[in-house]
Amino acid sequence: MSAQGRFAETSEEVEVRKEDQDRINEFGVIHQKLADLAAERKAIEEVLMNIEDAEQEVMLAEDNDSFLVQLGSTYVRVGEDEFNEFIEKKRSELDEKMSNIRSEVDTLDKEKADLKATLYARFGSTINLED
Repeated sequence: MSAQGRFAETSEEVEVRKEDQDRINEFGVIHQKLADLAAERKAIEEVLMNIEDAEQEVMLAEDNDSFLVQLGSTYVRVGEDEFNEFIEKKRSELDEKMSNIRSEVDTLDKEKADLKATLYARFGSTINLED
């Protein structure tokens, strides 16, 4: 956006109204939220992969009497049943988080598409809202 708050079109200038600027700002906020959610989703996917690796290690372990589980910065020794319970609870929590992220992404994608359509209708090719 230029310093005068206007977008130049081929034959005319379109003044940027306050509501236009609000929409542009909202688009930016939504875009950043989507990027943050993508990073959060990636982190959760990595934890889920680590959980799968841990489950495989437990299955291959010859001594199934006890396992170390990390809780924060502390390791706690637990039996196989407690370990499996811990893993299932953690997986359930992460699955719920992923579901919430998917839902929020769907909502934000729709809002972003609506804003994009409105802004392109107003400013045409003089505004670039591509990712």
